[in-house]
Order: sequence, then C-alpha cells, then structure tokens
Amino acid sequence: MARIVKSIEIDAPHEHVFALALDFSRQPEWTTFIKEALITSGDGKSAGTTDRSVIKVGPRASKSDGEWTEYKAGEIFARRSSGGMSMEEKMTFTPAGGGTRVEWMVDYKPPMGPLGKFMDAFMMNRVFQNEIEASLENLNRMLHSHGFHGQ
Repeated sequence: MARIVKSIEIDAPHEHVFALALDFSRQPEWTTFIKEALITSGDGKSAGTTDRSVIKVGPRASKSDGEWTEYKAGEIFARRSSGGMSMEEKMTFTPAGGGTRVEWMVDYKPPMGPLGKFMDAFMMNRVFQNEIEASLENLNRMLHSHGFHGQ
C-alpha cells in the first residue's frame, strides 16, 4: 500500500474543525476528490457507521463503500473503504495554541493491478497528495468564512 500523510494548522477551535470535517454529507464541499457522500447505516457519529461515496482521483470516478473503524468526537476519525480504490484513512484533530492541527493519513492500494501501481509511482501519488493538501486548505477557508477563528 502507498501512504500519504498531510497536516495543516487551522486557526479555529478543534471541536468546530472536527464538526465540519466529519459532517459526512458536507465533505464534497471541501474535499476536492469526494464528489458524493452518503451515510448508509449507523449514526454518523460512531465506529461501525457505513457510507458510500464517489471518489475521483485522476481521470476516473469510482464508487466506494466505507466502514468507520474509529470515531472519538473532536479527536480521531478513521475509516476503511473498498471499491475502485481500497483505502484506509485516519484524521486526527489536536489543539494547537488557539487553533487545531489536523493530520490526515491515507494508506491506499491503487486500482487496476500492475498498471495502477505503475501509474501510482509516476503520477497518481503526487496527484492524490495535491488533492489532500488542497482539501485541507479548503477546510481551513470554509471555517474562516463561517467566522470560526482561534479561541
């Protein structure tokens, strides 16, 4: 599996950052690669919740089914997904000064077997890293546009 780890410091209280980031139905508003997101079972606030999303990294969109493997309000979210691209992701939210440090770690297996591995090495990994960085910046902008600034 390939791994990407990106982080950002956001000048907003961690409970506000977590609340927006984990409002699953709103993820397409700030993530550049999630085009649709829907809770399919569970409460959307605990491990065991399942979801369906449409993810587009690169030229093709694919459906993905996910299961939330960890959820600690205000602190940690993790999920495992399968579909076009198998992936495990974990987001942590840590108070940092008057704001929040968000770290997003993604382990993924490129689709399309050996061809996917080849494309990942030469292009997809960098594209996916850029998508995650841009998404974190969008999350930051959304929080600031809603008036959530440091404590």
